[in-house]
Amino acid sequence: MKSVFTTILIFISFQTAFAQNFSVVDAKVLQYPSRYNTPEQLAFQITKDFTKDLDKVRALYTWLTHNIHYDLQSYYNGQTSVGFSYSSQEDFDQKLLAINNHIIKKTLISKKAVCEGYAQTFKKVSELMGMPCKLIGGFSKGDVSDIGNIPKQENHAWNAVKINNKWYLVDATWGAGYANSSRWIQHFNDFYFLTDPDKFALTHLPSETEWLFSNKTITKKQFYESPIYEKAFFTNNLKLLAPLQGELVIKSNNAIEFIMAKIPNNVKLYYAFKGNKYSKRLQPSCINKKCYFKIPFKENKDTELLIFANEQTALQYKITLKK
Repeated sequence: MKSVFTTILIFISFQTAFAQNFSVVDAKVLQYPSRYNTPEQLAFQITKDFTKDLDKVRALYTWLTHNIHYDLQSYYNGQTSVGFSYSSQEDFDQKLLAINNHIIKKTLISKKAVCEGYAQTFKKVSELMGMPCKLIGGFSKGDVSDIGNIPKQENHAWNAVKINNKWYLVDATWGAGYANSSRWIQHFNDFYFLTDPDKFALTHLPSETEWLFSNKTITKKQFYESPIYEKAFFTNNLKLLAPLQGELVIKSNNAIEFIMAKIPNNVKLYYAFKGNKYSKRLQPSCINKKCYFKIPFKENKDTELLIFANEQTALQYKITLKK
């Protein structure tokens, strides 16, 4: 009985955070200077304006995502590992702290960063404001090319922050925008602020499983073999039942069969294969809280399948033509 009650409390705490209206906090933060030279300056500004820990964390998230641009050049050139020698654990800790502080300073001064810069800065400012914060290293996938391609080392970093004795997940990098070819598009996205752990787990896999915050277990292989889940999948409350593999091997002139849990009445689904000029409307057939639909496959080559919810990308699959 105790474990059930605990689960309910955790669920309620996440739902309460999601329902919070942050418009007042966001409006105030958008008046802040676009540059702070030190994390202490930013932390001081936020703690001067806000008293609640939840508002402070939101203010930090909003400022970072609006003012720090993702450094695509550094990403494409490859991040350089920093090597150093040390004589003791204390020496190691001091040198690592110096490296992290350099990353934070560079992020604030240049107003550019890759994921580690966002995450290190979020961690430092949160701690300066009195909230425990963890930098989480792990794996993420957000493009069809990621399906089936397991990286040899971690490729992303995000945070867990403790608010009122509960841990929450935050990804300021993904909240700041997205890459469009070789251009970075600054676009605020608050879905990755205090995200539901079960939803977060479909796009982020921590190296240390205790930071998953989900009862579901998944291996790295399973993670990279699954479809690409986009924001619209979650915000439209969709639940995919089949197919759960991200690569679909199919013959031309066959159909791909899908099953979803009951689709909300206000959600319209469409699909398109890569290169199609127009998307096509789907008409699911729903029986006993399950919805079924088929997508005809007439291509004669490998391609990609995109499923849209209310005209926004919700799911992506890799389609391999079966010979």
